[in-house]
Amino acid sequence: MTGMPADVDEEYQREHCDVCGDETPHDVTMEIQETHTDAPREENQKFAKSPCRVITCKRCGNESRTLQR
Repeated sequence: MTGMPADVDEEYQREHCDVCGDETPHDVTMEIQETHTDAPREENQKFAKSPCRVITCKRCGNESRTLQR
């Protein structure tokens, strides 16, 4: 029992949460993140970004990010 309404489990992706220590409902989104800490030349700037998978636990709010290369 997660302590959440049953319909919440159906609306969100279930992922393992390190903080909760269990499979919990997560909000999963994708963001574009800059991958270079130095300033790339202007003509290369559009290539200096990668998609990043962001998962947020709906139980505790813990967020984790993974670059998708």
